[in-house]
Amino acid sequence: MRPDDPIAKRVLSDSPYERLQARQFSYFAQPIDRKLALQSYLLFALAALLPIIAVFPPGLRRAYFADVAAASPKVAFIALVAVVFVAGTGVGHAIVEHVRLRLRPLDENQARELVTFETLCSMLGFGTGGFATLSTYVLVLMGFGGERLLDSFLALGGGNPFAPSNLGVSVGTVTVLALVSGVALQVLSAHLHVRAMLAAAE
Repeated sequence: MRPDDPIAKRVLSDSPYERLQARQFSYFAQPIDRKLALQSYLLFALAALLPIIAVFPPGLRRAYFADVAAASPKVAFIALVAVVFVAGTGVGHAIVEHVRLRLRPLDENQARELVTFETLCSMLGFGTGGFATLSTYVLVLMGFGGERLLDSFLALGGGNPFAPSNLGVSVGTVTVLALVSGVALQVLSAHLHVRAMLAAAE
C-alpha cells in the first residue's frame, strides 16, 4: 500500500464506516464536507436566476417579467424543487456526519445505516436536485434567444416555461431561499471539516 493511497487506507481502516464507504461503489464518494460545499454551489447557481432573468431581451421581459422578483413563472417552481432537494439532502448529509462523529466508535450496524442514508441523500441531492437545477438553467437560458426561440420551442409542443403558474412561487422567493440555503451549507461544510480534522487528530 502506498502511504498516500486514501482508498487503501479506508479499506484497512478500523472504522466500519470508512470500510463500507471504500467498498461501496458510488459516484458520490467525496467526504461529506466536500459534498456540502458542492451542494452550496448548486444553490448559489439557483440564486443567480433573478439577475440572469433581469437581463433577458426586452420583448420577453415586457411580456413575462415586468417585475422580475415578483414574477411567478412555471420555471420558478422547477427551481424551487431543485432548492428543496439540494438543501434538504444537504441537511441530511450534515446529520450523517454529526452522528458519525458523535457516536464514535460506530458498530457495524450503525455504520451501515449511516452509509445507506448518506447514499440516499447523495442520489437525491446530486441526482434529482442536480437534474432539476440543470433543467431550470436550460429553460432559463433559452430566454436569451428571445421571443423567436420561445415561439419555435412552443411550436415543437413544449410548454411555456415563462408563463405565469398558479402556484405562487416567485423568482424572488426562490432566489432568497437558494441564497440563504447556500450560505447555510457553506457554514455547515466548514464546521464539519474542522470537526472531522479535530476528531482525526485525537
